[in-house]
Amino acid sequence: MLKGTIQSGLNAAKRLNSSKKKALIATTLLLSIFTSCKKDELETLTKEDALKIPQKLAVITTNTNSSLNKPITLGYYPSWNEGWLNDDGISPFTSLPSSVTHIFFAFAKPNLTYIKGSYNIATSNTGLECYSTPDPKDGGLMLKRAVAILKQKGISVILSIGGETYWNTEENFNDVNYQQIKDLVDDIGFAGIDWDFEPNASFSDAGNALNVSRLTKYITESRKLMPKTSGYLITTAPSGVGALGGLNNDDPSSPFAYNKRNALTNETDAFLYNFIDPTKSIGLFGFSSTGAMIPVIKAVGDQLDIIAYQAYNTGAAPNRKLMYDSYAYYANQYGFKLAHGTHVPSEPWGPYFEHTPDVVADLAKYIHDGGSQNRAGKNDGIMIWNLALLSNKNTNYTGVTYLNVANKILNGQTKEAALANAFDYKNETTNPTIPPVTPPTNPPTNPPVTGTGGCGIAAYDATRSYPIAGTKVYFKGKIYKNKWYVNTNQVPESEEWGPWEFVENCDLNTTPPTTTPPTTPPVVPPGTSGNGCGVAVYDTTKAYPNPGTEVFYKGKIYKNKWYANANQVPEGEQWGPWEFVRVCS
Repeated sequence: MLKGTIQSGLNAAKRLNSSKKKALIATTLLLSIFTSCKKDELETLTKEDALKIPQKLAVITTNTNSSLNKPITLGYYPSWNEGWLNDDGISPFTSLPSSVTHIFFAFAKPNLTYIKGSYNIATSNTGLECYSTPDPKDGGLMLKRAVAILKQKGISVILSIGGETYWNTEENFNDVNYQQIKDLVDDIGFAGIDWDFEPNASFSDAGNALNVSRLTKYITESRKLMPKTSGYLITTAPSGVGALGGLNNDDPSSPFAYNKRNALTNETDAFLYNFIDPTKSIGLFGFSSTGAMIPVIKAVGDQLDIIAYQAYNTGAAPNRKLMYDSYAYYANQYGFKLAHGTHVPSEPWGPYFEHTPDVVADLAKYIHDGGSQNRAGKNDGIMIWNLALLSNKNTNYTGVTYLNVANKILNGQTKEAALANAFDYKNETTNPTIPPVTPPTNPPTNPPVTGTGGCGIAAYDATRSYPIAGTKVYFKGKIYKNKWYVNTNQVPESEEWGPWEFVENCDLNTTPPTTTPPTTPPVVPPGTSGNGCGVAVYDTTKAYPNPGTEVFYKGKIYKNKWYANANQVPEGEQWGPWEFVRVCS
């Protein structure tokens, strides 16, 4: 992001001492260092520009969505972490506990294309990177079922649009089809959408006139189609410093205006552009993105349900509560809820700040108590990037653990009790009721009942695929059913870990045999050349359908988190199905 640019600016600042040069630093840092696009396209939002943006008295409409009636614990879940949904409805995604109230399912393209009723969520169309199936319709049905399972737990899944990845072309910005976004939301069962607006992969230009008008339009147009009275959630995830007064965007009437920065922090401007000193917080007022959300809130704040601001990657400033209070000032006027953004250690920029369990617990307590703007009981909460991350600080905390602690404190538990029971969510049983899913308008069809079969079941046809799980076929005197999508020529009995499972013998004159589980892959004894630790060597020709299967590969033990296809080699994919377990020495 801006790390290298900012650091070069800081190094230059160290060499300038006079007051005249300090003024030059301010101008250079804010107008040059933080602005990478052409000036004629992305002018800084002046006071005159701000007056042109519609700023109206808030007309607050209550959203009928009941998920807003409890403290928010919201986490991002990257779609690329979800590889497959088993027949039992259990996957890493659907196993998230009820201490998570909302999920941002990330990320869809702003210019996504989707045909209502198709369930085609192919990455090339929607940007989502989950449930890769031969027929993309099946992936959409899987996602619909997963979202419904989470809804049974009281978890609302929100489609997150954009992120760092998908705001990099004119098509992303301009070719937004709001109706197709709504159709995807409705078909899958999402609770609404999140505008994760990071133009050109950062917030550095978020506050200029062009980008302020863009985000304002996205919120306005999507709200027209997805009204509060129907329970749709419209959220956004801006910079954590977006509601503090900045040099580019300011609100003199706010208690967090730019001219109050010294009094609020009790610090001098000598540190205004120093973002890495862990004892100074005035740098929060020095970013080019500081104040970027002020004109957006004044224009459409009453259309938003949640602002989940990213209070991370904002340097080393210790006073994170300033960011909550500054947004809370506007939340009291415009009626939206807040989720204070945190990050599982370590942050990608620097890292200059660490969200320890104590830090997040303290923030949750501060928010529970209402902060300086007296918002106790407003159901504000904590957001985290991301639920699937494991802390690299040897705490065994994941994003889920952080939110479990926050959820307890936001609901009135003491910090000490919450931290002592940080991992009790692991005791929550996952036994979902598999919800029925509405088939697509033109659903995939199984082959007709033709050929010689048995027991009233059609004979297996090697020339046809079988897309619908649970389809029975007759083959060599036995009945089989498929566990997932079956391609042509995937013959029953031909693959040890294949898609078919034995159901019964089709000879009515005999007792059906007891189902025999697949043969366990051979275990190679420790010490044998090329493997060890009593774990089978990874075989590139095999699929590994059962999560938790351990394999030996290049001196290490791995286990799969979900179904692993043949040739999905451990270490071969950054977000793949395999996770490291231990070294096998």
